[in-house]
Amino acid sequence: MHHQAIIYTDGACIGKAALRPGGWAAVILLDGMEHVVLGSHPATTISAMELSAAIAALEAVPPGSDVTLHTDSDAIVAGITERLPWWRSRGWRTIKGRKVQDRELWQQLAALTAARQVSWIWLKGHAGNPINERVDALAREQAYREMKSAVQKS
Repeated sequence: MHHQAIIYTDGACIGKAALRPGGWAAVILLDGMEHVVLGSHPATTISAMELSAAIAALEAVPPGSDVTLHTDSDAIVAGITERLPWWRSRGWRTIKGRKVQDRELWQQLAALTAARQVSWIWLKGHAGNPINERVDALAREQAYREMKSAVQKS
């Protein structure tokens, strides 16, 4: 059976530290059914949370599926559609010669994307798209839960 999925993803972090509590969320509309996947990390970056949301969402969709993935992260869209071939050819280095941040996550995302027909759609965050607003709220909720959990442990 051929599957079609529409996905909305978002990541969030709380605080200003380099590594801080973070959360991610994805809403997946697959063959007329809605699925929500969520996660968090105690010490992470916004980039890692955005990537984690896209990875988890694609993992929930069977290989070979047609996917339209919406994200408010222009870095994710540019990374997967434009920069990835260049990073690979340069040994996972940026144009300035630095190591690509979150290389393992990018590699995982690239492998999942290769097994599906993915169209990447950037949409402006906080611009009134109801599903994007929902995944934003879910991701922030996950980040706040992680922060509260860390406070309770200390």
